[in-house]
Amino acid sequence: MAKGGGHGLVTVWEDFTSGIAQTLTDATEYRHGQVRLAAISGNVAMAINVSLGNGVATFSGAGGATDGIAIYAMPFQPSTQGTIAMEVRWRTSLLTSYGFFLGWQETVSVAEPVNPFTLSGTTLTANNGGNVWGMYYDSAASTADVRAHASIDGTAQTAALNAAGTALGALGIRATTTLTAASWMYARVELDGNAAGRVYYGDAVLTPGDPGGSGPKLIADIRGSVLDNTAFYHPIAILVDPSTNDPLHSVDFFGAHAGRNWNF
Repeated sequence: MAKGGGHGLVTVWEDFTSGIAQTLTDATEYRHGQVRLAAISGNVAMAINVSLGNGVATFSGAGGATDGIAIYAMPFQPSTQGTIAMEVRWRTSLLTSYGFFLGWQETVSVAEPVNPFTLSGTTLTANNGGNVWGMYYDSAASTADVRAHASIDGTAQTAALNAAGTALGALGIRATTTLTAASWMYARVELDGNAAGRVYYGDAVLTPGDPGGSGPKLIADIRGSVLDNTAFYHPIAILVDPSTNDPLHSVDFFGAHAGRNWNF
C-alpha cells in the first residue's frame, strides 16, 4: 500500500456551491468551506449567483477606494511538498478601474491583505508580501495588461531570469491580451520544489472558447533559487477596484494543491 493510504496530495478546492449571502466586515477573516475570505478597504457584500450551475460567488464593495476581496488558504512549502499549484476562474463586471493579483504570497495580513503589485502609469509599486510569485493587472497602467512578476519583501525581482535567460524586467512579463468585461478568465500559478515557477493565463482573447479547458497560455517562468523554496506560500486571489467604481467580482472556483510532507 502507498504511504499514507493514498493521501499523498494536499488539496484545497472551493466551488462555492454552499455559499450564502452575507456582509464581510473589513479587517475580519471569514472561513468559507476550504478557503478564507477577507474584505479589503471596507465591507464587502458576498452573494451567490443562482442563475449559473457551477456555484459562483460574487463580491461587491461599498464603493470605497481600493476595496475588494481576498480569497486565500493556509500555506504550502515547496522544499518539503514539491510542486505547489493554485488556480482560479473568475470575471469582473467592468474594467473602468480594476486590478487583481493571483498566485502565491508568503505574508497575508487579515487586517488588510496586501496587493503585492500596483501599477500607475509606468511606475510599479511592489508592496511587501514576503516572497511573491504570480500575475497582476492594474487598469491604472499606461498599458493595461496581465503581467507575471516576482518580488521579495517589497522589492520587485526585475533581474530574475526565466529558463531562456530573459529577465522579468521592470514591470514583469506581459501576456499581451485585452480584458473583456463580464468574460471569464483562468489562472494557474506553480512553484517547484526549488522555487522555479510558471504562470499560465487564459481568457477570451488568448484562448477563445474555454479559457480554462482549452489550454491556458504560459505567460512566464522563473528560474529556481530566486525565491525562497523554504518559505511558506499562501495561494491567494486579490480582486480590487483601484478607484470607486465598485465592479462585481465573480469567482467560479479557487483551488490549490501540493504533495504531503510526511516528515513530521
